[in-house]
Amino acid sequence: MMDGLYLISHKVRNEVAFDVALRVALSGGEEIWFIPTSGHGAYPYEWCADAIDGARWAALPDHYPEPCAEPRPSLVARLRARLQLPALAWLREWLRAKRDVGELAGAG
Repeated sequence: MMDGLYLISHKVRNEVAFDVALRVALSGGEEIWFIPTSGHGAYPYEWCADAIDGARWAALPDHYPEPCAEPRPSLVARLRARLQLPALAWLREWLRAKRDVGELAGAG
């Protein structure tokens, strides 16, 4: 019988790790734990059930709040906009002049 999701601390490569795990009760009173996102087994040191479903969970701020009404520009668009800064205008002009000089030298 599956019991629900728990926040657990367990040992991974001799370090403490925190995961969401599922506790499964087997017949005979034995239980096993596994991490549903990876399918790996777990041997929890500690666990907390109300951290995922209870009032404490509901009170936590969300790392990614509700989506914005206006879509944000992509990373590529933001980088491209940075390259259009006036501080780089001299570089664009210099490159354009080098290109023009190269074209003139090749024509003669």
